[in-house]
Amino acid sequence: MAASIRAKVFLCWFFAAAAFAAATAASPAQAQSGSSIAEETVRAVGNLLKGADLPSEQPPADQPAPGAEGADAPAASAPAPAAPAAGGPDVPGRLYARLTEKDGALASGLRWRVYRVAAESDGSHATVASSEEPQPVINVPAGDYVAVAVFGHAVGTKKFTVSADPFREAITLNAGGLRLTAMKYDGGDISPKAVKLSVYSAEQDEFGQRKLIVENAKPGQVIVLNAGTYHVVSQYGDANSTVRDEIKVEPAELTDARITHSAAAITLKLVNEAGGEALANTAWSVLSPAGDVVKESFGAFPTHILAAGDYSVIARHEGQLFNREFSVQPGIAQEVEVVAQ
Repeated sequence: MAASIRAKVFLCWFFAAAAFAAATAASPAQAQSGSSIAEETVRAVGNLLKGADLPSEQPPADQPAPGAEGADAPAASAPAPAAPAAGGPDVPGRLYARLTEKDGALASGLRWRVYRVAAESDGSHATVASSEEPQPVINVPAGDYVAVAVFGHAVGTKKFTVSADPFREAITLNAGGLRLTAMKYDGGDISPKAVKLSVYSAEQDEFGQRKLIVENAKPGQVIVLNAGTYHVVSQYGDANSTVRDEIKVEPAELTDARITHSAAAITLKLVNEAGGEALANTAWSVLSPAGDVVKESFGAFPTHILAAGDYSVIARHEGQLFNREFSVQPGIAQEVEVVAQ
């Protein structure tokens, strides 16, 4: 049974703080996943530079110059003036990112890359600036550029033009937060060591595969994502207790998704008589009603988390086979004894 409860909180300051705290506490696997998104964006920069849908904005002439008082507040957009030829003296400018157009500048947790639109002789696009400051000041000659901002697992891009005047550019990430919790049938939390949470794209390719966005997400941690619908997979234990759900992330909102597993822990025993000692060196196969293998293991007391339902089990011991049918009730742990007769 899949149950997803979405609690939306429109508290941008809370979301930004929680997202940054989660990012700083991310596991190595999550950090690597976030980095892969940035690197993937870098590899695709050629397509970004050619994209006609990238907005090009320039702040009004009366906007404070970088470093001036009030320069960290979002500014209105104005049509970009015609840029002079590339080259010449460097022009100072400031970059900042926001969750939505209505929100203020993010204060932490950002990574930046800026690329020159004009291609090099080998067809590549030079990186002219990179930073992990929330509002980096860059100095570049007049010309056309693309900025890439990475916040958690959210990525935003913008093409902009630099003229002779100091500039200020904003990237609107259109991002929100997702917090996942895996729960038992009785409402108790599942140990983080016993559950694997993964976030995939909602779309599937021609082979039915989804793009992995976040692997091994930590329960209770805020995941920053671009707004949209995502496919969440919760794996409880090492057998078949898998719950899938579609979760929608809204801009500048924190979505709490609680995924309930209808499953229980089952311990298998092969005995000579009911209530007897378990026999060692036993191989086990748990089968579905259709005969599909659900789980295989070896040992005297293997324990597995199985989804609620009906099963049969086959025990192999000293060249002989023994079997039994059993049922799993959600939330009720049990020992399944197979009598070697």
